[in-house]
Amino acid sequence: MKVLTILFLTLICLIFLRCSEDSPESPPANSTGKLFVQSNPSGAHIYLKGINTGKTTPDTIKNLAQGTYDGFLYLQYYDTAYFTATVFNNTTTTIDSSLKDGLPMVEFLFDFQIAFNDDSVRFNFTINQDVTMDSIKVGRPVNSTGTSVTDKYSYNAKLFEARDQSGNLIKYYLPPSESGLQYYPAIQNNDYYFSMFGHKAYGAKLEFRSYYLVRL
Repeated sequence: MKVLTILFLTLICLIFLRCSEDSPESPPANSTGKLFVQSNPSGAHIYLKGINTGKTTPDTIKNLAQGTYDGFLYLQYYDTAYFTATVFNNTTTTIDSSLKDGLPMVEFLFDFQIAFNDDSVRFNFTINQDVTMDSIKVGRPVNSTGTSVTDKYSYNAKLFEARDQSGNLIKYYLPPSESGLQYYPAIQNNDYYFSMFGHKAYGAKLEFRSYYLVRL
């Protein structure tokens, strides 16, 4: 009787092992992939399927189901960068994006005031955004015969804000008060040239070189 019992148990074990060998192994139920996102410059907010992930570049988004994901990167003063990423199980997909400066070109708007019996002139300008000014050159006539001079004012990356705290455009004057002059000689029917050098104050801080002409 004991022998029969042992043979029966052995037969059951062999059948179980045989069935185990014939059945395919099921994939893990929790298989997921990862998405690593980096950008130049870093610090961009990562959005996936229109939702803020709460992460900034460079960072990794984990536990993503296999599939295709649309997303974008947002960083203030830069153009929004869109991407599409395909994620695979047990794999890390990498997105590397170069962000482009999103600020407009630097523009100056000039005006002037004539004073003292029309023989003196003072210029003013406003800016469409904050800049750090390196220098300003003013090419101006000194008499009606065509004689001219060039005044150069150095600022060494001084911040020129576009607006005050109330949102009003700030006027800057030429000649600047610190130069000791308040006005230039006003030579009618002559051209005054302005060369502005500096960088945007934010974003990629791109360099600008702007040239303007004002005729009295």
